[in-house]
Amino acid sequence: MQSKTKTGAVEKIFTGIKGFDEILMGGVPKGRVTLISGEPGTGKTVILNEFIYRGITQFKENGVYVTFEEDKRDIIKNVRGFGWNYDSLIAQKKLAFVDAGASGDVTIESDQNYDLSPLIERVKYAVKKVKAKRIAMDCLDSFFSRFQNKDAVRQALCQIIAGLKDMGVTVLMTAEKVGPEQSLSRYGIEEFVADGVIEIALIKGQQQFLRRMFVIKLRGTDFRSGAVEFEITDQGLTVYPKIPIETVTAKTDFRVRKSFGIKGLDDISGGGIPQGHVALISGNTGTGKTMFGMHFLMQGICDGENAVFVALEEPVEQVKKTALTHGWDFGRYEKEGKIKLVTTSLIDISNDKLLYQIISAVEGINARRVVIDSVSSLLSATMSEEQVRQFLVQLSRYFKAKGITCIMNYLSMANFGAVRGQLLGSFSTNTIRLNSVVDIIIMLLYVERGQKIKKLLNVLKLRGGQHSKEIYGYEIEKSGIKMGEKYEE
Repeated sequence: MQSKTKTGAVEKIFTGIKGFDEILMGGVPKGRVTLISGEPGTGKTVILNEFIYRGITQFKENGVYVTFEEDKRDIIKNVRGFGWNYDSLIAQKKLAFVDAGASGDVTIESDQNYDLSPLIERVKYAVKKVKAKRIAMDCLDSFFSRFQNKDAVRQALCQIIAGLKDMGVTVLMTAEKVGPEQSLSRYGIEEFVADGVIEIALIKGQQQFLRRMFVIKLRGTDFRSGAVEFEITDQGLTVYPKIPIETVTAKTDFRVRKSFGIKGLDDISGGGIPQGHVALISGNTGTGKTMFGMHFLMQGICDGENAVFVALEEPVEQVKKTALTHGWDFGRYEKEGKIKLVTTSLIDISNDKLLYQIISAVEGINARRVVIDSVSSLLSATMSEEQVRQFLVQLSRYFKAKGITCIMNYLSMANFGAVRGQLLGSFSTNTIRLNSVVDIIIMLLYVERGQKIKKLLNVLKLRGGQHSKEIYGYEIEKSGIKMGEKYEE
């Protein structure tokens, strides 16, 4: 596998960290120094170790790990939890350690000269020994605690970086951010000397910490800006880049209509949902939003189109049981690879992670239909209204680019008990401005007439197509949704 990419005049190398190279738009600049800054426990050392490990095992680029604080034996032991065997790589002369701690391989005299030549020479020796292309330097700022002032730190840091660049290697180094102050490192110097700076942070959630990273700078090359979520798994880091929406070309086809599989409903919606459209089904509890979505999904299976069901309100097993009571065996279709069920915890939810869960499921079975049940559950989680909107904008752009047709359900408490002569009542999805995100809005509502509760349906909006403006009755039966006649007062 090739490790190199090129952006303008700057050549990059892939780190091999899942999703990380995407936000770096091709990896870290080759032959340069990139700083990873963050408070203790944010995952700086994990990034360094994976950079070295993936370089050796995926790109045949051997590495040197320089540690200024943690004992190399502890590092070797810790990475075994990710399945990474450093002992084997050392034996094969693909990995070398330089212990620059107080009692390590290199001794630096604490005098006014601060001559770091012994350290640089020791690193050079390790690089030649294993023919390294990558270097990881962990906790370099802790080494500088021996120095008396910032001028000495700057001088020493410039000496080290100049020496590393002379070796022609690509370097990732860490700096510890202490407290919430503006500086990205302990001395406020490291980020100015390095060619690239990436900040990582822990955000306190309700039950756990959420991890985010920000690319601050990459001199001479492009990168994706803004906060990006990531997590540390038992296999290393997984970064969840946001989908760039400005370059998306929609593949909506108004000539191709996707049927609901509900007799009469396709006629009301002008022949079904146009391919690549996003439809919002809004209604109160019990109006059958989930049932409409299941109908749409099952019709897709009948038409030879695989589908993804995103369950955000009920556990997956409950979704399967509900479907089975209406004769739809989701479990069997799941085993056959025709349906993929996606779910997530709604406490401390990671919207970027959920986004990639959905995308992975869609691409895994080449799904052409997606049902999200329901969007309103995201609002009741830890996502803000703006986060939900951004999530839905990214997701809808992805669907349109792929020509995938989607139904999103939305719980609207306002659509109940409209007075005579005003059947529709108010429409509350404006709180997160969903109207501009979706192409079709189908409203489900209750009305009380003659001491009975009736269920009514109206296609409120269908972008780019004709649809019935009338209000229709419907019922939920064991076999599913049954459309009725046009409602008359």
